[in-house]
This record gives sequence, structure tokens and C-alpha cells, in this order.
Amino acid sequence: MNVVIAIPAYNCAAQIGRVLDEITDEVAARVSEIWVIDNQSTDDTLDRAAEYRRGGRLPQLRVFRNRQNNSLGGTHKVAFEHARAAGHTHVVILHGDNQAKSDEVALLLDHAQAHPETQTVLGSRFSRASRLHGYDAKRVWGNRVLNTVYSAVALRRLEDLGSGLNLFALRDLDPGTYLQFANQLTFNYELILDLVTRKVRFAFVPITWREEDQVSNARNWNVFRTALRNLALWRLGRQTTAPATGRDYEWDEVL
Repeated sequence: MNVVIAIPAYNCAAQIGRVLDEITDEVAARVSEIWVIDNQSTDDTLDRAAEYRRGGRLPQLRVFRNRQNNSLGGTHKVAFEHARAAGHTHVVILHGDNQAKSDEVALLLDHAQAHPETQTVLGSRFSRASRLHGYDAKRVWGNRVLNTVYSAVALRRLEDLGSGLNLFALRDLDPGTYLQFANQLTFNYELILDLVTRKVRFAFVPITWREEDQVSNARNWNVFRTALRNLALWRLGRQTTAPATGRDYEWDEVL
């Protein structure tokens, strides 16, 4: 496994240092590179990440900035495309807001190493063994409803449609499909449905999820409505969303 940890970051200056602090030496030793990908933040996220890089604790840390705001889904595309070009085989997506625990990257890597047939491993906030701390009850309910509906329609148990800690094997992803998905927060939902369509084996692993000082960029009703619409279109065999136009998914290395 040639693994890169990609950390999408948007306006999380208060959290990005904690995300990097929680990457243990053991986890760092198991990955080739760690990328912070700033998505045109309007706060000091980029400066905080660059300062951490200069501190030298994580020598494989690199800091990039998207040339345009690509939203969360578009930043997944940036990570996948650059990882593929660099010869990596796996990408860990770890959100930069510190809701997931960075040291739990090890749980996903352990599962992939123990199960060679299942190399895409998704973090689940809603398994029986998952641990939720301070997570808003309305958001928990909404996610559980979506998980249930998606599972029933997809005929496959889907324990979480989009946590902030996931391991993707690039062999399991098809650029011909994911580059056509919208760049918004529902990108993960489309990606999972595409895995189901192509009969890719993937697994869920329970993780810890926290709400402390994070500010969500999600508009919950809009996400819920779009997710249901996409599911209906997918079941009908139609394109789920209009692809983002005018995007090149390029970045610039800051440090």
C-alpha cells in the first residue's frame, strides 16, 4: 500500500493544528505523504498549516491551495487525481475540522491490510460500536434516515454515506464517473452509489465523531433533499447531477 492522507480544509484555522497533532508517529510511519489541501479559505487555515509544516514534526507533510474553491466534493477529485498521478495506491480523506480522530486512520489501514479483497474502507459514525460526542440530535436522525433509505434502495447495508474519515483504493474508483459528480457535500453519496453500481467491495469501520467548536458548512435540508433526489435518479438509471463546469482541479504548493 502506498498511502497518502489528504486533508480537505476550509475555514478551520482553529482545528487544523489539532488534526495534525492527532496524526501519531505510528500512523505517519504507515503513509507516504500527508497533504493539507486548502480550499480557498477566508481565515488563517493556510497559514496555520504552513506554520505546522515549518515546525517539522511531520516531515512528509505538504501544504497546497486549490486554485479555485472546489467545495468538498471537488477537493476529493483534486486529491484522487493528484494521488493517481503521483503513483499512490490509496487515499485517506480526513476532514480538516477535527470531527474525526486522526489517529483512527490506523483502524482503516488495519482493516485493509487484514482483508486484501476489501481495500476501500469507510468510517462509520452510526455503527453500534461508533462513538458520538456532542453530535446534534437532528443531524444524527437525518443521517440515520438517509442511511436506511439508501440501504433499502441500493439493496446493500450502507452504514454511513459520508463521514470525514475514509480510505479509498484508487483501483476501486473510476475517474470516468466521479469526475462527473457534483462538487458539493453530496459527492460522497454519489461516490458510494457508484461503488454499488460497479459491484466494488467495500467495508465500514466504526469511528469516533465529535462536535466541539466546528462550524458546519452544510445546509441540512438542502443536503437531505439533494441526497434523496440523487438516489431516485440513480435507481432510474439516470445521471444524478450536472457536472461542475469550468473546473481544472489544479493546486499550488505553498510549502
